[in-house]
Amino acid sequence: MSSKFRGRSTRALAVCALSAALVTGGSVAVSAAPTPTPKPSMTHRAASVTVHASPTTVKAGQKVRFTGRTAGIPVGASVRLQHEMNGKWTTLKASTVVKKGNSYAVTTRPTAKGTQHYRVMVGKTHSPTVTVTVR
Repeated sequence: MSSKFRGRSTRALAVCALSAALVTGGSVAVSAAPTPTPKPSMTHRAASVTVHASPTTVKAGQKVRFTGRTAGIPVGASVRLQHEMNGKWTTLKASTVVKKGNSYAVTTRPTAKGTQHYRVMVGKTHSPTVTVTVR
């Protein structure tokens, strides 16, 4: 009976020693692996676009210029001017592209009198709303 006990004990001890060696060896390999450092080209900025109207009060048919800057949007991307009508945004024919320096400028001539709301759209990114009063 004692030889049976010794055989089982020896096997159990061997299994424990082997498991400990595998666990220790695995953790050393994991901690020794170099951690990749992000490169500036790997970091992504959220896309954003701003808009300013000039002038903000015009007579019907007078030109309004919308200017702004983009971030996280490539040069040459299409910028489209949108107008809010009855709670829905409609895209106007006025458009341009993002220029070097991440800027853009687009103009329109509003004809509907009253308070008008505009924004610009670049891909799926849109600017905050800007208000223009048309007399």
